[in-house]
Amino acid sequence: MLFKNILLAFDGSKSSSKASEYAIYLSKVENASLTFLHILDNIKQGGVIGLRARYGDTNLVDGYKRARKKDAEKWILPIQKKAIDQGISTAIAIIEDEKNSKIETIVQFIEKNNIDLVITGSRGLSQFRQMLVGSIASGIISHSKCPVLIIR
Repeated sequence: MLFKNILLAFDGSKSSSKASEYAIYLSKVENASLTFLHILDNIKQGGVIGLRARYGDTNLVDGYKRARKKDAEKWILPIQKKAIDQGISTAIAIIEDEKNSKIETIVQFIEKNNIDLVITGSRGLSQFRQMLVGSIASGIISHSKCPVLIIR
């Protein structure tokens, strides 16, 4: 058994949905646990909600964060069910990037949770495109200390 803890960095894109199939398959083959990780965007200070937060309107900010988390769960829960139905131990982590970059947040999560393999899609939901892989996938490859499997 090469891998005990597999991480699927997931954003709801077509590419990450395809990556989930590989993550479930490898988790089953390796008898590994599978963690679904989604990073919520940091609320920008220049936006309406960011400005409201800056001036103390935490109810609006908390409601916005809850709504984004529920939206992410809508993507993840059906895929988690597929994994559970195949006998795979799973966990979901939906976290905010808290002023770090998404890449830094993911790499910190990898190190903190003893992840053995990261699986992610080649491109996420952003409109920005790089030639070979998306900026998040590229950053994970550059900074992760464990193997990274990129799915196209």
